This record gives sequence, structure tokens and C-alpha cells, in this order.
Amino acid sequence: MENRYTDGTYWRENPGWHGEDAPWKLAHVLRALSQAGVLERVRRVCDVGCGSGDLLKTWARQRPDMHFTGCDISPQAHALCVKNAPSNVRFVHGSQTEGGPFDLVMAVDVLEHVPDMDPFLEFLRTQADLLLLHVPLDLSFRSVLKPEILEQERRTVGHIHFFTGPYLRRFLAQRHYEVLSWHYTNKYVERPPVLMSVRSKIGMWIRRLAHYGLPRAWAAWLVGGYSVMLVARLKK
Repeated sequence: MENRYTDGTYWRENPGWHGEDAPWKLAHVLRALSQAGVLERVRRVCDVGCGSGDLLKTWARQRPDMHFTGCDISPQAHALCVKNAPSNVRFVHGSQTEGGPFDLVMAVDVLEHVPDMDPFLEFLRTQADLLLLHVPLDLSFRSVLKPEILEQERRTVGHIHFFTGPYLRRFLAQRHYEVLSWHYTNKYVERPPVLMSVRSKIGMWIRRLAHYGLPRAWAAWLVGGYSVMLVARLKK
């Protein structure tokens, strides 16, 4: 069945498939795995919904001793994946993977796009006991005041589920996952765009003030723009 990810709509609106964020995301992936105490035992990695594949390709070039598999349902994303892919990466077009089981399964900026999250998590469980997620926290005090922010996220990048930090933790706990590491990311502050208008510059100043002056959980709720990078393990 055609959707915005398979018919080219998402690719036309996001032609690079956010591949430019790969080094930034990988740094947070490695930080999360290190904080969870599992980095050294991860050798076989599966990335479900890998998009352009740049995160895996960047990691694979750094670690030729590891093996990586990525899959994505978009033919446009798959075409980006296979370009200049290192030999230790396999990319699969579709919703299934090859070469499992794995030490780690990742879904980076994917969960918020999936219509039915429970079957998706069930599929991830078949790939590995260890799970890494990066999930945007779209729900905030700011989005309550300006609900058009959520509509913009739905329209431009296809978010259909919206999270807060506490809701995401509860969601995973109810599905028998134990969170091993958890930290906040904020692309707007860590990789700031070029801002032209005075209003945008004031907004960035407020973001930075909250980011460096408040606990991350408070800043995420008050000003928004945050995501969470986490590692979780199925409870025995």
C-alpha cells in the first residue's frame, strides 16, 4: 500500500532524508550505548527505518570489524542507502531484515511515524533484546500554547504520535522494557541553523538559556525542541 514514504512525498519534502545529521546522531548513539555499559559487546547492528543509511555508513567506516544491516520501506531512501556503502553494511528495501539475530536493533526517529506501535515493537523484539530509540518529545508547554506546532510536525515530517519523556518511559515499561540509559538531545541548540530574523534569534536565545540554565527535563517541557536517545533491554 502506497504512503508518503513509498510514493516519494517524504523524499520530495526532505530530499536528503536528514543524512546530514548522521555524525551528530551517531555521537549520541555511542554515548547512549556507553552509558548503558553495552558498547563493547555490540558487534552486529540492525537499523530499522534507516532512511538514507548515512548513520550506519558513518559508523561502519569507523568500525570495519562490525557488521550492520539497515532496512527502509522507501525506494527513494534505499537508493540513497546503497550509494557508496561500505562492504560491512547490508541495506534491504522493505520492512524485513536479513542476517539476524543482532546484538542491537535501532529505530532512530521512527517510532513517531509508525501507525501501530505495538506490532512494530514486537518486530523489533525478534531482531534483538537490546533496543536503541531516538524519539522526539513534541509535546511541551510551548506546543500546548501553540498547537499548530504539532500540525506542522505532522505535515512536514510525518509525525503521527507525540511524546513527553514520562509518557515514553511508561510506554516502554508497560511493554516490559527496562531503560538502561537515557539522555536528551536538542539539534536546534547543538547544531543551530542560520537564523536571519530578529524573532528567530530571540527564540534561539530563549532555547539556549533554558538548555544551559535548567534541568533537561524542565527545558524539554517548557520550550520544546528536544528528543530522547535511550537504550532499553527486554526484562527477563
